[in-house]
Amino acid sequence: MHFTNLIPPLALASLATSFAMPVAANDLLPIDHGRYIQSQHECSDPKGSMLFIYDGKGVKSAKTSCTLSNVTQSGNVYQFDESCSYYHRSWSILPTTVTDYKSRLEMLNNREFVLKRENENLEMTDQYRWCSAE
Repeated sequence: MHFTNLIPPLALASLATSFAMPVAANDLLPIDHGRYIQSQHECSDPKGSMLFIYDGKGVKSAKTSCTLSNVTQSGNVYQFDESCSYYHRSWSILPTTVTDYKSRLEMLNNREFVLKRENENLEMTDQYRWCSAE
């Protein structure tokens, strides 16, 4: 039995093209994937630093997971909404706290940026740099 006409050639070409697209094309921010640390700390000694991992869709750390949405760009500045779930207990599958931020990221290059997060209770600004791949 032959299945030569099972997939039309145009559909096959479209399927091949969709797999050839780089994953980074869907990233919300144009920074490299990996671990980021506050710039005043050393990658080899991050004690006391805010450390997180960017995966192209959001950021996470040991007890936090943040999703990004409504990303807008003006030059090298990106603004977005950030919803962060905090898991204060290691055994918990549900977040203990969810906090929303209005965030602003000013790119210095693909591996270094200034991040400002704010909401009604908090405002924090820090410079971060890339340390390693995830």
